[in-house]
Amino acid sequence: MAIAKKKISTLDLKPGMYVSQLDRPWREAEVLFQGFYVNSLEQIEELRNKFRFVYVDTWRDIPPGKTKLAIKEDTLDEELRNLCGHPKRDNVYKDSTSVEEELVIAQEVHKQATITVGEMMRNLQMGQTLKLAMIHDVVTGLMESILRNPDAFSWLMHLKKKDTYSYTHSIDTCALAVTFGRHLGLPHESLISLGTGALLFDVGKVKLPEGLLNKPGRLSPEEFQIMKKHVDYGVDIVGTIKGSGMEMVDMVRAHHERFDGSGYPLGTRGSDIPLFGRMAGILDWYDAITSNRSYQQAISPHQALRVLYNARDKAFQEELVEQFIQCLGVYPTGSLVEMISGEVGIVIAQNRVRRLRPKIMLILNHNKVALENFEIVDLDRELPGKNLEIAKVLPPGAYGINPKEYYLGE
Repeated sequence: MAIAKKKISTLDLKPGMYVSQLDRPWREAEVLFQGFYVNSLEQIEELRNKFRFVYVDTWRDIPPGKTKLAIKEDTLDEELRNLCGHPKRDNVYKDSTSVEEELVIAQEVHKQATITVGEMMRNLQMGQTLKLAMIHDVVTGLMESILRNPDAFSWLMHLKKKDTYSYTHSIDTCALAVTFGRHLGLPHESLISLGTGALLFDVGKVKLPEGLLNKPGRLSPEEFQIMKKHVDYGVDIVGTIKGSGMEMVDMVRAHHERFDGSGYPLGTRGSDIPLFGRMAGILDWYDAITSNRSYQQAISPHQALRVLYNARDKAFQEELVEQFIQCLGVYPTGSLVEMISGEVGIVIAQNRVRRLRPKIMLILNHNKVALENFEIVDLDRELPGKNLEIAKVLPPGAYGINPKEYYLGE
């Protein structure tokens, strides 16, 4: 009988192998996935830098030339082709500005989007119909910035305020949607549809009692039943927008549905949920769980991705979960991290190829004292006298750090 689990040197790793155990506990290793397929030579290089040996499940190995991720991507490609007329990665978007350059523009785009969304919501409360042109102005502004460099908006998403959660949630899920679509290589018209649907997820909440929306603490079962009505209200509102497409309505209808049928309002499951609807569920959940709300403190983006990964093929489709994690990176932009040296920094930009080597802005020295001049370092480059490697991800607010002081210089 063949050996099911085998200890090998990381020097012997090959694409298609399934790593089921490391040479140290998972928690200490700070690896996102507890069990994963090796999908690229870049990933092997990262593993060799961190571990001496690993255990592989030989019975799970995928034949050479066709990794498990590639097999899954074939299925997703077909759905995207049917929906958008384009297979995944038909459009390969490349950064055209640095995160520092784009941040200046993104701040103004975010500011204008907040003003416009606030005006839209007030118009709805006065019984007016939403205008698609007004919505598309918001989405187009976000899309143009994100296509140039998605890290700037990812950075801004960590500046949420409790009292404007409803507005920022709409804008942030829209930005997440466009960022995810960019990663998937969707054409511009599909990015607009995806972003518009995300912007309107919670539009139906304007018809709910204000006291219910702002209630501190968990909702009672009776209150939750009332809250769930915002989906039907939202579908009605979006359906009255002249020129609205079916993808937008599907996203509003399905953003609380779950892949295993545990969602609401219809309990739809699997591929019966439209593709953009399945994406909507991930986007809405991720932004909510990484935001401070009246009854719940935010968790770090890194921790949220861990939770999301554990929910694959349960609440959320596995292929989409893996692609979303690839999109944001193991250490999402805005994450607070501590280096092996003891220094503390904020992830400000992703490395699109080597995901464990992002760009970091160091803000505390090894004694956890604020640096007089913040230092930006690229972990993909060798730095004389520096041994920089991420040791662990810190929770939001660690060491009394207020992100606004470092993100916008306020």
